[in-house]
Amino acid sequence: MDRWELILGLGLAFVLVFAVIFIVLYVLKSIGIFGMAKKAGIENSWLAWIPVADMYIMGKLVGKIKLFNQEINKLEVVLPVVCAASIVLGGIPFIGFLISIAYVILNFASIYNLYKKYRGDKAVGMLILSIIFIFMCPIYLFTLRNADPIEGFGDNTNTVAM
Repeated sequence: MDRWELILGLGLAFVLVFAVIFIVLYVLKSIGIFGMAKKAGIENSWLAWIPVADMYIMGKLVGKIKLFNQEINKLEVVLPVVCAASIVLGGIPFIGFLISIAYVILNFASIYNLYKKYRGDKAVGMLILSIIFIFMCPIYLFTLRNADPIEGFGDNTNTVAM
């Protein structure tokens, strides 16, 4: 075996390991969102398994949020649209970058509100860990699948102070 075969073999092993990790994390995230949606009585909760459509379910779970002093209603529409725009337009210089940044901020604000809805005061720590260690977000969502929302969160309007 020469040097190039070894490098190719190691590269392939590296790609396969990360593909398996990605699939496992995707399944954990989907099970988590699906479980929360099912428990909340959201129709078409199976959409949690489809990329981009899972943002619809996330939006339904969160409801509406207030971000930068702007109330965002219909988060179940805004999240998947901004996600799709980020994917489609992400390669366009400047515009794609701005849309991608907007999606990341909106996504983390939604995740924070979901954490807050189910874990209350632990939400900030969970979000920080989810940002630093991105693999934690699917794990946290998986752990929330059977959780009940915390009382006092009934109006479904949450403020993110940014």
